[in-house]
Amino acid sequence: MRPDNPNVSYIASIVSTPDGAYRTRDEAPVRLLVAAAATFDSDRDRAKACAQQAEELLRVILDGDGYPGNESSSRGCLARWQAKRVIAYIESNMSLNISVADLAGVVRLSTSHFSRAFRARFGQPPFAYVNARRMRRAQVILLNTREPLSQVALGCGMSDQAHFTPVFRKIVGISPSVWRRQFQSEPLGADDVPHQATREVSESEMGDHFAISGN
Repeated sequence: MRPDNPNVSYIASIVSTPDGAYRTRDEAPVRLLVAAAATFDSDRDRAKACAQQAEELLRVILDGDGYPGNESSSRGCLARWQAKRVIAYIESNMSLNISVADLAGVVRLSTSHFSRAFRARFGQPPFAYVNARRMRRAQVILLNTREPLSQVALGCGMSDQAHFTPVFRKIVGISPSVWRRQFQSEPLGADDVPHQATREVSESEMGDHFAISGN
């Protein structure tokens, strides 16, 4: 039963179906809005927090990126909105150390659950995906600059050249120095990195994100 409160009644009227029932798709944000209205006079902080959470969920729905209640990882893989958020985090923090725990925290899952869901969505574990993206970043740096390999390594988030070189060779198929000599002619962007110099392992709906993939 909905609380007997004018604010609650108003919110319920604009987010429910004509017969008064909540849409399954909108149930979570609706409940948050109702809770915000119910606590508005007695607990402003809680009301504000509920409203902010409802806003975030509604933005996901309006953006068409999927919805936690509809496309949850109960099917064994990350929902589209979760995948998009994780990839955005990876791309924004490429030069930093990225752990599985960091990625799991972005979508509020346990590390074990996240690892399984990520692999089910993308066909490879998180660590392999991150390394593949790091090597793509390295390729862009190699093509566009004459930075020494030690600096290229740091620029793509590897600890040092000794760590960077074998990872690059494993994913791309040749060493970074040889790759640079073969393909460096004029500056290119990330989407123009020569695909023939990489070993493709898996494709996905994320398109260019999987132009190269780790084993």
